[in-house]
Amino acid sequence: MNAVQTYRHLRPSALRAAGLDLQTCGGPAANPRFFAGFLTAPAAAAAGLLAVAEVARTRYHQPVSPASLDPVVTGSQGRLRFESFSGCCGVYARMDVLPAGLDGEISGHGTTNALPDERVRAALARLGTAGRVGYDVADGAYFHRVMPYDAGRAERDNPRLVGARALVERGAVERDGEHATVRTDAETYRVRRHPDGAYSCSCLWWARHRGQRGPCRHALAVSMVPAPVEALS
Repeated sequence: MNAVQTYRHLRPSALRAAGLDLQTCGGPAANPRFFAGFLTAPAAAAAGLLAVAEVARTRYHQPVSPASLDPVVTGSQGRLRFESFSGCCGVYARMDVLPAGLDGEISGHGTTNALPDERVRAALARLGTAGRVGYDVADGAYFHRVMPYDAGRAERDNPRLVGARALVERGAVERDGEHATVRTDAETYRVRRHPDGAYSCSCLWWARHRGQRGPCRHALAVSMVPAPVEALS
């Protein structure tokens, strides 16, 4: 399956008289503004940014489109993070500027290129199911981890995920815009997708846990089935 991601910036990023102006695209808003201020260690920051940019514009073994050579900047939890992959995706660079190195205010979470909230949550849920990310309650943030077993085992052994895939394979899901019907052998359930991307269901699991223990198998099945074309227009 091929996927196309389109970036729309208000104007090109540039070094202007007022300072470095990095444009954003995507995230909670179409073009979010999440930091304005100064880096308190300019020499170190400049060296780090040049290293990040060097990786982004280097093609180590194969030619790629210049449009894809784009560093990523993230504002989150009081820090700025600058990342880049080389054109061949074989080399990765990252520089974090911690709160002590910032003279300004991070007004929210955002990334210059990231994705809609719904896709981010779905990706984190998938990675969490596979044991590849965890959630730190104290920091209120996800973290990467590698479990000492086959990465696909947790996913294969997840009963709700297994049940959801079985429903999809049987053609039990019928989507109608933001709603869907899931028919099992014994019951018919209605699943609704809310504006924030979360799902609710008429099943007993959702009535008991209200999403606090993750989505039910019916909601998972709906999320695996593409919406009809007329619902996307």
